[in-house]
Formats: sequence, C-alpha cells, structure tokens
Amino acid sequence: MHMTRWTTLALAIGLWLAVRPCRGQEMTVHFIDVGQGEATLLEFPCGAILIDAGAQSAWYSGRLMTYLRSFFERRDDLEGTLDSVIITHPHIDHNRALKRIFEEFQVNRYIDNGWTQGQGAANARWVRAQIEDGNVATKLIVITDDMIAALDPRTGLTSADIDPISCDDCDPEIHILASRQLDDPGWAPGEFGNPNNHSVVVRVDFGESSFLFTGDLQEPAIETMVDWYSEGSMLDVDVYQVGHHASHNGTTTSLMTAMTPEFAVISCGKPGSRGQRTAYAYGHPRESTITLLEQHVSGTRTAEVVKIATGTKRFKKHTVSKAIYATPWDRTVRIRGRLDADPVWLPPSP
Repeated sequence: MHMTRWTTLALAIGLWLAVRPCRGQEMTVHFIDVGQGEATLLEFPCGAILIDAGAQSAWYSGRLMTYLRSFFERRDDLEGTLDSVIITHPHIDHNRALKRIFEEFQVNRYIDNGWTQGQGAANARWVRAQIEDGNVATKLIVITDDMIAALDPRTGLTSADIDPISCDDCDPEIHILASRQLDDPGWAPGEFGNPNNHSVVVRVDFGESSFLFTGDLQEPAIETMVDWYSEGSMLDVDVYQVGHHASHNGTTTSLMTAMTPEFAVISCGKPGSRGQRTAYAYGHPRESTITLLEQHVSGTRTAEVVKIATGTKRFKKHTVSKAIYATPWDRTVRIRGRLDADPVWLPPSP
C-alpha cells in the first residue's frame, strides 16, 4: 500500500493516542496486535510489565517494537524500563521479539517456567546467557508449579519480584496461578510433553478490576488448574485473555464458569495471512470457542461482522455482539482497569 506523508502522520497520531499515559488511579492493558502471536503490555501509573513478546513474523516484531518505543516516548517517566517481562512458555509466537526488547530497553526481571528446549527456546537460552554473563542488569526468576502447590491457602504465588509494582496511589496485586509441572499429573499420553500445558498463568488485580492471562494452556492443564482453585475465587475475573489464541482446545466450560468474565480478548492473526503458523493454518479463532465465550461473557459490544474458523483453513462470517474483542477484528485492544469501578474497553484511536 502506498502511504502518503499525511497517511503516515495520521498513523503516528493514532499510535500516540493509543499509548498515551494512563492517569490517576487507573491501569491500561494493551493487547498489542502482533499477528499470530501474543504480546500484552500492562501499563500502571508507576511502571510497566510485558507478558509475552511474541509476533507472527519479523515484520510484526518490528511493529511491536514501534509500539513499545512510542509507549516509552509518552511515558518518559518510566525511562525505557520494563519492571518485568513474563514469558508464559518458550514458543516463537510468544517470544520472537525477546532479543530486540532486551537490546533496546531495560528489563529489571525476566520470569519464565524454566523450559529451555524446543521451538522458540533459543530465545529463552539467549536471555539466560545474557543474564549469567552480566551483559544485562536483569534478575532471572524461574517459577515451577511445585512452588505454587506448596502454598496454603490456594491463592497463587506472589513476591516482590512477581509483583514489583507499588505506586503512590495504588498497589496492584499480581499472582502466578500455574506454571510448569515437574511431575505428570496423570494427563493423557503426549500432553505432559506439550510446552503449552506448562504455560505460566498470571492474575492481575487492580482495585475493582481483575485480569487473567493463561498463555497457551490447553484442556488437561486447564482442568488441573480449575480443580486446584475450585474452593476459592482466584479464577473469578473481569477480563480473560482467551487461551491459546482462541483455539479449539484452549478454553473450557469449567474455566468459563469459574471466571464469569465481562470481557474476553483474543490475540491471533488475520485469516487472510496464509502460510505456516498463521491463524488461517491453525483455524483461529475457532467457532466452538467463540460460541463458548458468547455463552459466558456478560458484557456487550457494538455488533460487528467478523470471520471465525470452522476448522483449519476454513472460515465463515459471524456477527459478534458480546464483549469479545480480537486483534484481527479490532487491531490493538485496550482495556482500562480502575480502582473503584469495573474495567472499561477503550475505543480505538481515530
């Protein structure tokens, strides 16, 4: 597409508006459009955390970097520093831009599940080498599920490193609810060796607003987590980042019942993008998951005709009117959390 200088200026103004600072007793979650991947920026009044640093391609990695640069230009009080980067699991669509982020920004803490083998794990090993060699001033924190299982009551794991944000007017709460299993819980053959099932699961509370990020957790691990927290309300949240890019196996009825979310946000690619490791090839977002979300998400949105997958490489038109947002439909999605009220969706910039 040919871009005039006026088009470029309009896009720049739109991006500035999208990443302008949150003010007062508010936080903003930026579900950044990185194609078939995931990168979610948590913006607090006094800090920032990035959950995953994925992207569909090198081009989308550049798009993520542009978004982060613009964010830090507007939030110059943060001095180009991420309080932590949390990688849910080492797949390339969740950590493709990791090296570029470490080379350009200050990262105070790097948190993952310790998995350093398989597709995308080279980026995790690179970060570890940089930390061990003293090339970056970053603290490495590895979370495994046995650390969570040892806790009583069952409220997830937190610490000054997991939850480094404490502002003058607000003190968010960050808990890790699940991570890599060291021993097979009795899942079906093949499930224990799937890195998706060892995703780091993060819950964030900001006053009256709560968020859940489950990475690519799939059905057996979801059920293990739901069972673990069945007697409490740790899974009851307002905003759900839909697991595994809204695949057919990343969200369950039991999880939706436990969460009772008002909003759901899907991070995935556009169906028109062909090739391997695309939403088109995988069939994301899947119709069965959209149906499940529509049955349980309480909020509503302006009705929109979108494309959803009936299978791999098969899509159909669908009208969505529940508060289900997705990067292929809505570009970068922003949800604002508030101390004294429920979260709100922020309309896209003009």
